[in-house]
Amino acid sequence: MIWCSALSTPPAAEAALAGSAKRSGPIVAAADWVDRVIAAICRITVLVTVVVLLAVLGANVVARYVFAHGGLEWVAEVPEQLFPWMIAAGIVLAVQHGAHIAVDLLLYSLGRGGRRFLIVAVGLVVAAAYLVLLKVSLDVAEITAMERSAIMQLPRSLGYYAMASASALVAVCSLTIAVRVALLGPEAAPQPDPEESVT
Repeated sequence: MIWCSALSTPPAAEAALAGSAKRSGPIVAAADWVDRVIAAICRITVLVTVVVLLAVLGANVVARYVFAHGGLEWVAEVPEQLFPWMIAAGIVLAVQHGAHIAVDLLLYSLGRGGRRFLIVAVGLVVAAAYLVLLKVSLDVAEITAMERSAIMQLPRSLGYYAMASASALVAVCSLTIAVRVALLGPEAAPQPDPEESVT
């Protein structure tokens, strides 16, 4: 699963980040620091949501056998609230690891300069698209904030805030990747682990 492999940064990626900061100065070092902070936040989010989901679902299984009326009624609403946050964090981690599905025939038919230009251009387009999605997500969250879940009375907007958070962080990560590639070359683009690639 992507979220499992994304919980730990591969040693090669850590070494590349450390080396890139030494070679290129404060701009790439700042981009690396931003990426590390975002990765830490997303890893914690994935870990917490998975642990809470498993604990709550496990408690519900026990409750079905202990209580005469069956399981806990509110348990059905927990995945609805937590799952979007887990997915949002996984999306951001996948961006940082270059693990999203991509067709890269054009990329490898270009020279080094062409690859650098294409990666930076795609990063800027992705960042712009996700900033638009951020605005749309916040607008929808504002509209749905009045609606409440039936049992826990939680606002329906929480899932849209997860989407907004993912959109903002994907935009930032796309920009840090573009900066790194612009300054260091196409080799600085994230590469997925070979076992996660379809060839």
